[in-house]
Amino acid sequence: MTESDDKQRHAAHAVGRALAGAAAWVGRKAASAYHMVDPDLRLHLAQLPLVGLTQLAPGQRQACARPADGHRPVVFVHGLGGGPGNLLPMRTFFLLNGRKRAYAPQLPPGRSLPELGTFLAGFVDEVAVTNGLAASEQIDVVAHSMGGLIARLALEDERTRARVATLVTMGTPHSGSHLARYGARAYSLALRPDSEVLARLGRQLPWPGPPAWPRLVALWSPADVILLPATSACVEGAENVELPGFTHYSYLLDLEAWRRVYRLLGEG
Repeated sequence: MTESDDKQRHAAHAVGRALAGAAAWVGRKAASAYHMVDPDLRLHLAQLPLVGLTQLAPGQRQACARPADGHRPVVFVHGLGGGPGNLLPMRTFFLLNGRKRAYAPQLPPGRSLPELGTFLAGFVDEVAVTNGLAASEQIDVVAHSMGGLIARLALEDERTRARVATLVTMGTPHSGSHLARYGARAYSLALRPDSEVLARLGRQLPWPGPPAWPRLVALWSPADVILLPATSACVEGAENVELPGFTHYSYLLDLEAWRRVYRLLGEG
């Protein structure tokens, strides 16, 4: 081996050691940065790809008649930036457990929250009509995140109010979320604690409950980092149920959430 070859070999080893050291340093810094992030936020970020996959499932523009199954029909309402497919896992659980009249409308884009409330009220009425429900027969509503506010706006309609038996909200910002301060779009403005929409909904409180209004069950979790504070998911006068360790997306992905909602509707 020539002196030139020996120098090249030593230079290559030096470069290799430097690269290995740099990689180890980057790895340590990345690990350190990862562990500096709140564990609840890490879990939210880990669940996002799964939630994204559910977006591929289509929703329903119209309600179609389905055979009676001994249960009330259920309407599932998605949240901000989501779609009806987000609730497909829970809907499938309901279908497999006998509640086959499960619906998930595609909320029309570009409408205000009050307009979406009017849309949902019409969809609930459509479910009742197409299934031939008697005036005394009712429907349950399960809503995630902003969908819960839309459902409450729909209940301003007296006819819808009489038709809905139980409303279950999952991680709904009933009192708004300070995270909405980072957005300036119409929905973000409506989700700010001091918004006109939330002031309007505040006039419903304390929640009256049956017989004049539907039963309201509000699911919330201290681990929800989308709602700031997390207790915003609670409603004065309603049944507030804590699900420890649940993220904002666990309601959509966790089997225990589906079971809990199914049981709560059965109690109603």
